[in-house]
Amino acid sequence: MDALRNMKLPFSSKPLPAKVVISYFLDYVIIVILAILFLAIDKVNGFRQHFALQNYTLQYPYAVHERVPAGICYVIVVMCPAAIICFWTLVIDGLFAHSQPTDNEGTGRRLGRYRLVDRLWELNCGILGLALSEGTAFVITGALKNTVGKPRPDLIDRCQPRAGSVDPSPYGLSNSTICTQTDMSILRDGFRSFPSGHSSSSFAGLFYLSLYLAAKLHIWDSRGEVWKIFVVVIPTLGAALIAASRIMDARHHPFDVITGSMLGIACAWLAYRQYFPPVSETWRKGRAYPIRTWGQETAPPASISTAYEPYGRQETEMQAPSQRRHTQHSRHPGSDSQAMLATHAAPLPSGGLAGTAADRRRDEWDASSTEEDEFELQQQPRYPPGAVMGGSTAYLPRAHVGTTSDQV
Repeated sequence: MDALRNMKLPFSSKPLPAKVVISYFLDYVIIVILAILFLAIDKVNGFRQHFALQNYTLQYPYAVHERVPAGICYVIVVMCPAAIICFWTLVIDGLFAHSQPTDNEGTGRRLGRYRLVDRLWELNCGILGLALSEGTAFVITGALKNTVGKPRPDLIDRCQPRAGSVDPSPYGLSNSTICTQTDMSILRDGFRSFPSGHSSSSFAGLFYLSLYLAAKLHIWDSRGEVWKIFVVVIPTLGAALIAASRIMDARHHPFDVITGSMLGIACAWLAYRQYFPPVSETWRKGRAYPIRTWGQETAPPASISTAYEPYGRQETEMQAPSQRRHTQHSRHPGSDSQAMLATHAAPLPSGGLAGTAADRRRDEWDASSTEEDEFELQQQPRYPPGAVMGGSTAYLPRAHVGTTSDQV
C-alpha cells in the first residue's frame, strides 16, 4: 500500500490515495461479478412458454450453421473494440493530441503531445466502460431470456414433436413434453428468443465504440467534416448487420432483435457516460473524466464565457488568417471615417447567445478549411457615434459612413 501511495496520478502531481485505489478496484470487482452472473444465468433451465403446433411463425427450419456464430460475434463486438480503443489511445492520441502538457514541477518543459501516463489512464477508462457495457448487456439479456421463455422461430424443428401430436382442443396449446429432441441444450435454447443476445451484445460493444470515436473525432464541432461521420457510423452499421443475421437464421423474431438492439444501445450509452463526458462537449476532445475524489471537470474554453474584446490587436489575433487579410484589406489609412470608427469603437454586447450551446460549438475559435477558400465569416458591424438617431436601433452601413465623413 505504501508503494501505491507514492505513485503519481495522471494529470496531477498528487500521490495516489488509498480511497482512489479502492474506488476503481470496486469497478473491476463489479465487472467480474457481472461475468460470473452471466455464466450462472446461462446454465439455468428457464421458463418455457406454451406454443401452438399450427403457428407458422415457429415452423422455420433449424439452421445448423449460423451466419455469425457466438465465438465470432464475441471477437467482433468485444475484442475488436478493445483493440481499437488501445490503438487509438496509445498511438493516435500520442501522435495527434490537441494539447501539449507541461512539466508538473513548474519548469515549463514540454512533456510531449500527450504523456504516456495520461494515455494509460484514458485506456483504463475506455476498457472499463466497454467491459461495463458488455457485462450489463449480457446479464440483463440472460435474465430476460430465462424469465420470458419465448419460443424461437425454429422451435418446431428443434422440438421434433411425436408423430400424430396435435394441440389440445378447443383452442389449446402444447408444451415441451411432446418433444422428442434428445439434445436438451438445443431444446432449452429454443425457448430463449427474447431478447436477442447477439443484438444486445453487438450494440453494447460496437455502439460504445461509435460513441468513443465520435468524442475523439469531436464530430459536433461545427466544421461539417463528413468523413468523420462515416468513421463513426461503421461500428454501429456492423452491429446492425449482426442483429439482422439473427432474423436471416430464424433464430429470433424481428421484435426480439429490435428490443435487444435498444437494450445494447442503452447499456453502451450508460457505461460510456460513467467515464466520459457528453460527446456534444467537443472542447473536451474525448478525454475521460478526471480521477475520482479530487479531480475537477475540464472547464469550457475561456472564449465562450467572456465578452467580446475591443476592436483592436486582441480581436485581430483571434481571427483566422483569411479573416485577418480581409480586415487589413478593408482598412484605408488616412480615411477620416476609419479613424472615427477606430477612435469611438466600443465592445459589442454579448447578446442572448453568449455562453450558450451555440457559442460552445465554436471549437476554441479554430478556423475551418472553408475559411481559407474565400468563404469568410464576417464580424458584426460597429456602431459609430451618430449612427443611432431618434432612438432608432438602426445602424449606418460602412459605405454611407464614409460618404458622410467625406462631405463633412
